[in-house]
Amino acid sequence: KDNGDLYDRLMGLVKKSIEGQDIVSVTFVWMQGERDAKTKELSVYGSSLVGLVEQLHNDLGRKDVNVVIGKLGKGQLEGKPWSEDWASLRKVQEDLCKADPRWEIVDCDDLEMRGDNLHFSADGYKGMGKRFAAKAIQLIESVESSRSATIHGQVVDPAGKPMQGVMVSAFDEDHRKWTSVFSQSDGSYAIDGLRDTDHTVRARLMGQLDEWIEDVEAGAGETELAIRMEPATGADLEDQRPANSAFGMLKFENAEDKQNFKMFCAYCHQIGTIGFRTPEKPVDWETMLRRMDGFGGLYRHTQKTIVPRLVATYKDDAIKEWPIFVPPPAPTGLATKAKITMWEIDERDVGAFHDMEVGAHGMVYAVHIGKQYTVELDTATDKQTFYKLPRQSYGPHSIELANDGNMWITLCVSGQMARFNPRTKEYLVCSSAEAPAARGSFPHTLRINPSDPEGLIWYTDAGRNSCFSLHPKTLVVKEYHLLSAGQAVAAGKGESRGITPYGLDFSPVDGMIWYSKLNGNRIGRLDPNAPDGDIKEWNPPFRGPRRLHVAPDGMVWVPGFGSGVFGKFDPKTEAWTVYDLPDAENQIPYALNVDAKGYVWICGTGNDTLNRFDPETEELVEFRLPMRVCYTREIEFDSEGNIWTSTSGPARHMERGFGAIIKLELPKNAKHSGGIKLVARTYAAHHQVGNQLPDFYKKSPNGKLFAEIDGTDLPDGYTPQQHQNYVDKRMAGLSEAQRNRIGRLWQERRKIDPNMGNVGQTFVRIMEHVAKEKAKDN
Repeated sequence: KDNGDLYDRLMGLVKKSIEGQDIVSVTFVWMQGERDAKTKELSVYGSSLVGLVEQLHNDLGRKDVNVVIGKLGKGQLEGKPWSEDWASLRKVQEDLCKADPRWEIVDCDDLEMRGDNLHFSADGYKGMGKRFAAKAIQLIESVESSRSATIHGQVVDPAGKPMQGVMVSAFDEDHRKWTSVFSQSDGSYAIDGLRDTDHTVRARLMGQLDEWIEDVEAGAGETELAIRMEPATGADLEDQRPANSAFGMLKFENAEDKQNFKMFCAYCHQIGTIGFRTPEKPVDWETMLRRMDGFGGLYRHTQKTIVPRLVATYKDDAIKEWPIFVPPPAPTGLATKAKITMWEIDERDVGAFHDMEVGAHGMVYAVHIGKQYTVELDTATDKQTFYKLPRQSYGPHSIELANDGNMWITLCVSGQMARFNPRTKEYLVCSSAEAPAARGSFPHTLRINPSDPEGLIWYTDAGRNSCFSLHPKTLVVKEYHLLSAGQAVAAGKGESRGITPYGLDFSPVDGMIWYSKLNGNRIGRLDPNAPDGDIKEWNPPFRGPRRLHVAPDGMVWVPGFGSGVFGKFDPKTEAWTVYDLPDAENQIPYALNVDAKGYVWICGTGNDTLNRFDPETEELVEFRLPMRVCYTREIEFDSEGNIWTSTSGPARHMERGFGAIIKLELPKNAKHSGGIKLVARTYAAHHQVGNQLPDFYKKSPNGKLFAEIDGTDLPDGYTPQQHQNYVDKRMAGLSEAQRNRIGRLWQERRKIDPNMGNVGQTFVRIMEHVAKEKAKDN
C-alpha cells in the first residue's frame, strides 16, 4: 500500500481548515518509531523527523511550530532482537527534545498496554492523548506568556513637545537582551514582546542626554511610561561623537595616505573612539600605536610620522581643540519603523564575534576568533551555549550554514576548516589546503550555494592568491590559482600581507563564484565548471573591495572599505556604478549583502549603523544601532527577511564592553521613505581608477614586476629555519645568467625599499620567479 501521500493529504486538510484565519500557535504531535527500531532505520530517524518539521515550517510559512513527541513505550526493551535499537531510538527522541525549546517529549512507560506489549489499551490511548494535550498547552502557554508584556508611552522635549526618532530600549538584565524601537512623529513608542519581568528603560538621541528609568515593571499586558529628554552639552555631547567624526579630526597630506591608513589601521576597530583614546594599562600610548601597525602595511613615510600625528590628535586633552560636535538630524520615515533586538554575548571585555549565521529552529551562531569557540544563541529562550573547538584548531573566522544543516567554519590561524553539527554539537576538522599540504595559510570568507547539488564549500584564503572548494562529504579540497599581474601587494605580514583574496559569494543566476581582493584591488569571477576556474578579474574604481555579494538579478555589489563607497558591477557590460556613503572620506564599509527584494544592506562599520539602499530610487536609509562602537563585519538574513549582524573588534572599546548579536526587523508593509538621495558615478570597463601600487614600487621601472613577485606564495619546500640551505641548493641548479638576473633584481628591490620586512622571503620569491622564467640578460 502506498502511503507516500499521507503528508500531502494532511497539509491539504490543514490548509483548508485554517484558510482565512489568524492562527496564533501551531503544535505538531508525533507518535511513531516502532518500525524504525525494528528495521534498523534509526540512524536516519532524527534527521528525518527534523526534516519533516522543517517542511512544516516551509509549508505553513512560520518557524514557531511546537512539537510534542510520544516516547516509544518500554515494552520492547527486553527479549527482542531489536531491543537494543529500541532503546537507542528512545534516546534519539529524548535528544531531539533537549536540543530545541519548542520540542517536548511525553513519557508513555506507565500507560496500560495490550498483551503484545507493543500497543496501548483503550485506556492507555486515552491517557496518552491527555498527556499530549497537557504538554501542548504547556508549550503554548510558556512561549506566549513569556513574551506578552508591552512598555509604551510618549517621548517629549523639555517644553512638552513630542520628539520623533528617539530610540527607546528595554533591557532585560537576566536574559541580557535589549529590545529597541523609535518614537514616531507624535512622540509615541511601543516596545512589545517583552518578558513579564522588570526592565531598565533607556531613551537615546544624539544631541540629547540619555534618559534612564530603572525597575520598569513590564507585567502581563501594557505598562505606560512617559519620557522627557534634555539637551546634552559639553563633555556629555562630545561622548556621543561617532567614530567617523572622530576619525575626521585626524589629518593627512593627501587622500592616498589616508586610504592607506584606513586599510591597515581600521582593520579591526574604529578610530578615535573613547576606547581607542584610552590605551589599556600598562601599555602606554606609543606602544599601543606601534602595535596598530603590527601587520606592517603602512607606507614607510607614514610609519615615521603616524605616532606623533595620532598623539597630537587623540591623546589626553587634545580633543579640547576639536570643533563642537554637531549631532545629525533625528531619524524619520522608515528609520523609525525598525525594531532592533540585541543580545549581549559572553562576559564583559571578551566579545570579538567575527561572523554570525542564522540556523534552524530560531538558533543563531557566532564564532569567537580569539577564544576558539562557537556560541549558539536560542532566540526563543535567550539561552547562550558555548562549544569549544578541538585542540590545535584556532581562529574561527567565518561561519555559514551548509545545505545538509551543518555549519562550516574557516579557522584562519590554524589553516583549517571545521564542520559543526548543530544536532550532535560535534566538530570535524580538516585542512583547508589541497592535498598533500597539511594546512592552509589564512582561510577567510566562505559561502555555500543552496542550489548546488553537491553543496560545495567555497572559501578564499587571505594568505594565498587562491580560492578553494571543499566537498562536504569526501573532504576533497581543490585550489584555484588567481591572477596577479599588475596588482597592488601589501607589505607586512599575516592577513594584511600580499594580494589578499577576501570576500566571496555565488551568483544565484548562473552559479559563478565571485571574489574580492582587498589589497590587490580586484574582484574576480571563477567558473566552478571549468577545470582551472577560467578566472577573470576586474579593477574596481575605488580602494579596498571587501565582502561583496551578488544580487538576485546577478549584479555584483562591492563595498569600498578604503574609499568609503559601495559599487555595482554589471557582469555583462563590465561597467561600474559607484555611490559615496555620507561622509565617505571617514567611512569604512566592511561588508554588504543583498536581500531577496534586491535592497542592498551595508555595514556602517565606522558610525554604528546599518544602511539600506534602494537601487531603483537610489535612496539610502540609515538605521542606528543600540550601542556606540559597533564594529560590524557581516550581514545575514533569515527566512522572514529580518536582518542580522554581530559586533566585533575589541570589546574593551565597545560602550558596554560586550560583543553582541543584533536583529533588525521592519514591518512587512513599511515604505522606503526618509532616505538620502545618493548620486551615482559610472565607469567603463577598462578604467584605471583605484589601481594603486605602494609608493616604493613606483620608484622602479620593474615596480609592477616586483608587485607580482611579492604576491606569489613561498615554495612548499621552503622554511625560514632552513633559509640558507634552501637558497644554496636552489642557486646551484640555476644558470649563470639566471643568477646574475637574480642579483640585479635583488639590488634594485633593496634600493627602492631599504626598510623592507621579511628580507629572506623576498629574496626567495625573486629567486623562484627567475628560476621559472626564461633566462634574461638585462
